[in-house]
Amino acid sequence: MAVPSVNLTIDKGTTFVTSLKLKQDGAPINLTGYTLSAKMRKHYNASSYYSFTVTPVSPTQGIVNVGMASSITSTIPTGRYVYDVLITYSTTVNKVVEGTVIVKGTAS
Repeated sequence: MAVPSVNLTIDKGTTFVTSLKLKQDGAPINLTGYTLSAKMRKHYNASSYYSFTVTPVSPTQGIVNVGMASSITSTIPTGRYVYDVLITYSTTVNKVVEGTVIVKGTAS
């Protein structure tokens, strides 16, 4: 199964939030009983990372908010990163979304 790619842009020092609709084979993933996580790294093998909060908005429709507080985004150097969203049920872990993140500096 191919993992969908969704690219994100974060303005350094601001609160970031975006909604994602998680699907498998074209149908929404029912997230009831799943644990969700998302991390952003300079590259997929990097040991250091920044964690996103992943909050189900409509679990039966597979809709989640992925976010990061301004106190965290202000510490991230500008540049290009990669991220992924994982869902875990019992001992099974699946990647459901991946992509790049551009962190832009602020003008003020």
